[in-house]
Amino acid sequence: MNTDITTGEQSVTTAGAIPGSLDTSALIAAYTVRVKLKLGFGVAVVALEDTANASAFSDAVQVAVFHVHGPTPTEGDVRSIREYQIPATRFGAANTKLRFNVLGIYGGGTLTAWGWLEQ
Repeated sequence: MNTDITTGEQSVTTAGAIPGSLDTSALIAAYTVRVKLKLGFGVAVVALEDTANASAFSDAVQVAVFHVHGPTPTEGDVRSIREYQIPATRFGAANTKLRFNVLGIYGGGTLTAWGWLEQ
């Protein structure tokens, strides 16, 4: 079963949270997080962050970081990470969520990203 983390495919040109997040309070089984990244030129750095706070992401923790160098293939560059590769994620408790956050886009490109969780 695939569940979006981002709100569909999103295009961004600056650092900041990519719209959308996924409630992981009921997640306890094996999973894979995937993100499809497209970049025409430049370099982008995207973090996968989790939170366990009622004020969502006020306690954000980076659990994985993805670097992408443009130009990517037209269909995008899909990256993935399994639950055993990020054992410190805070899942299965109240207020836990995941999101993608752009840490930087260098060289002026537009980043298109779509993130989801497979279980």
